[in-house]
Amino acid sequence: MPEPKTAKNRLHIDIRVPGHGGAEERWARIKTEAERLVRAGGTVVEEVDRHHVVMADPEGNEFCVGAAPAS
Repeated sequence: MPEPKTAKNRLHIDIRVPGHGGAEERWARIKTEAERLVRAGGTVVEEVDRHHVVMADPEGNEFCVGAAPAS
């Protein structure tokens, strides 16, 4: 679509990586997945407190990449 985004997404998707391990391990997995998604056409919008990454797909729809709860 050539038109810019004019409203919030109706649906917000969260992509979760495994949540086990320490904070540094979880952040490394989040960053690795975000990098994979950039190679697939996504864009990093914001990194939030080494907790999650807000991204956008090629059409500007935002989604987050974060760690699942540790089990």
